[in-house]
Amino acid sequence: MEKFNYNAYFSPIRPLADALRESPERFWEPTPEQLAQPHDYILHLGCNVLRTTHLAESLVAVLRAMGVDFIVLGGPAHCCGVVHHTVGDGDAGLKVGQNTLKRFERLRPKAVLTYCPTCNVVFDDKLASGALTFDLPYQHVSQFLAENRERIPFTKPLRRRVGLHMHQGTDRARADSANALSVLRAVPGLELVELPADGEWGYVCSPNVVAGVGEDRHHAMVAAMAETAKGFGCDGIVTVYHTCYRELLHGEREFGLEWLNYTELLAQALEAGPFPPRYKEFALSADPQAAYDAMAERALDRGGDPERLRHAADMHFRPGAAPVDVTKL
Repeated sequence: MEKFNYNAYFSPIRPLADALRESPERFWEPTPEQLAQPHDYILHLGCNVLRTTHLAESLVAVLRAMGVDFIVLGGPAHCCGVVHHTVGDGDAGLKVGQNTLKRFERLRPKAVLTYCPTCNVVFDDKLASGALTFDLPYQHVSQFLAENRERIPFTKPLRRRVGLHMHQGTDRARADSANALSVLRAVPGLELVELPADGEWGYVCSPNVVAGVGEDRHHAMVAAMAETAKGFGCDGIVTVYHTCYRELLHGEREFGLEWLNYTELLAQALEAGPFPPRYKEFALSADPQAAYDAMAERALDRGGDPERLRHAADMHFRPGAAPVDVTKL
């Protein structure tokens, strides 16, 4: 069996994140001075949300507005090991995941707030089996937001109606969806329509889950969800997970509904940002050269390598791109 090319998977993440982030710094890579200070929480972003950096920045802005004492860790250096498990390299996956958990333990926070649903699946499964060990509590950030929603200082009513894409395929997915719904219901002016995605959708709209359902069937499911949302007068569909956002955003053009993540709405209601959805803009345009031209000045000013950025633009924004499908690398 040919060895999986991990570099091809992970190496485009940082140049793309550097080109798309609004923050002048890599907010997911704390300085030694920041790491030396105690913090109540770690926000663990995982790897792939950095492809859609504006979603991570929106979430960070929400937690800061709440006055939460936290530090952000993310990127390939804090991988859960799922890619390794997916391609049959389980021993390496366990080593990667355990190293990440050890980094968390060294910082001794009260708890870890996770963001990526797949990281949660890996940690839940491997900790339950004893393959990984960890002595700190952790919870999905949607639970933390729901339990502390009275601390979110919303300032701007959002006068719109949106449908919430709610995965129901696992207990974890159901809980995350219910938590996001609870938080969004606290946003002034926002009207919500629940769009439950039953077990056939799995726990998330990731490339491997979509492949398991079948691309044609999955597209029909998305189309039916969009028609339901339009029938209820929605002007947008909101995802809980960044993975669903990334994989389904092409529906914005096809179905005439804005595609959003719930963190974007929370940031808007806090008047934080703006955090422009450049990833979506470039993905819908499907023009890697135009994306490179738009990103180059910012990225190169930050010390980026032009060839790495060009490769990242081609990988993510060429027509029909599926940048995080491990079966296509």
